[in-house]
Amino acid sequence: MKKLTLLAASAALGLTAAYAQPGMQNDMHQGQAMPQKSMKQKKQRGMKSLFLIRHGLPHYSMILMKLWDDKGLGLTPEQKSKLEAIRNRTVSGVKELVPQAKELRKKIVQAAKKGTEPAALTPDVEKLASLKARATEIQLQCIYDTKKVLTPEQMAYVDRYIKEKRKKHRKKRHQ
Repeated sequence: MKKLTLLAASAALGLTAAYAQPGMQNDMHQGQAMPQKSMKQKKQRGMKSLFLIRHGLPHYSMILMKLWDDKGLGLTPEQKSKLEAIRNRTVSGVKELVPQAKELRKKIVQAAKKGTEPAALTPDVEKLASLKARATEIQLQCIYDTKKVLTPEQMAYVDRYIKEKRKKHRKKRHQ
């Protein structure tokens, strides 16, 4: 766990420091100006994800909300009760971490832009990495608990739903 935290902390610090260097923003787009973003996109840009693993892990809680009354999935009242408890525990656990993570991220970015020595930022970077690791652990627990509640047939149904959604998304993106 320490190695994971140190690796995440080093990566976050390196990226933050590199991006804060003058000219780096445009270099990332091969000398071209960065694409203009709408006001909504700028507001959302602050903290894209609190999780260490940003792609690949399913957000079963969110998916099951969409399929809640789907006859094909066929959730029983007992399953719904258990899944609601899992969702509440997951959402509240992650929500608790978000304000701290946003504040630390903002603090680190501002300090890096002002030219603060990276070593002075290490404690905050490690704390941010720890918060992201905790959020990922909460997500992993949610996945584990959800799989225990659903039958193999229901899991197969959810997996097919996810694959179909991804397929539609890719097709839409490439049009």
